[in-house]
Amino acid sequence: MLHRLLIIGIFLSLSNSVFTQSSSDTINRTDEQGLKQGYWVKLDEEGMLKYEGAFRDNHPTGDFIYYYPDGVVRARSTFYDDGKKSVTTTYHHSGKIMTEGFYLDQVKDSLWKYYNSDGILLKDEFYKNSKKEGNWITYYENGQVSEEMGWKQDKKDGHWKQYLPDGKLKLEGQHVNDEKEGEFKYYYISGKLNIYGSYQASLRIGDWFYLDEEGKVIRKETYENGKLIKEEDFKPK
Repeated sequence: MLHRLLIIGIFLSLSNSVFTQSSSDTINRTDEQGLKQGYWVKLDEEGMLKYEGAFRDNHPTGDFIYYYPDGVVRARSTFYDDGKKSVTTTYHHSGKIMTEGFYLDQVKDSLWKYYNSDGILLKDEFYKNSKKEGNWITYYENGQVSEEMGWKQDKKDGHWKQYLPDGKLKLEGQHVNDEKEGEFKYYYISGKLNIYGSYQASLRIGDWFYLDEEGKVIRKETYENGKLIKEEDFKPK
């Protein structure tokens, strides 16, 4: 806090705006071409520090720190490669990590991790040039996987699985180009198979079977282009 107050004091003591500063200023300095150089700080409308960090030829470089309005650290970023790349960690107000990941040209890239306010990992996400890509995983607070979803170029593509908190499968299927495709299976809480059938372009097709917990078929539905055209009930009368 003392460090922040000192920074703010220095900032407010500058008599000119960043656009009229001379080359001799050592804070919020621009060169003759108007490019940011050296150490910079920025305040919000209430005069509180928003961020601090250094620029080289108008590009952020090295470590930047961002603050909540009350002065608590909100995020830390380390910039390199002329500001094109950065490793960033954001924080809950409590100080625990909220997210951590990588930026490329100011958009999310590669693996990103998300945590709740207790520091428990909630999600793993993967991006390629800001688009959803690869295997995304969501977790229960007990650490067990809740969902796995495949992505390709911002569209659901590949396997899709959902789990119960004890690790048993709840659902399994797949997407192709953002559409449900192929065989899907749904499970009872016990882990036993409940329903199975196929999708084509997210529409139910062919025969769908409903099973009891003993594995016996108790109902059969037949679909054509998503429309139910026939149903049979095998439950005992």
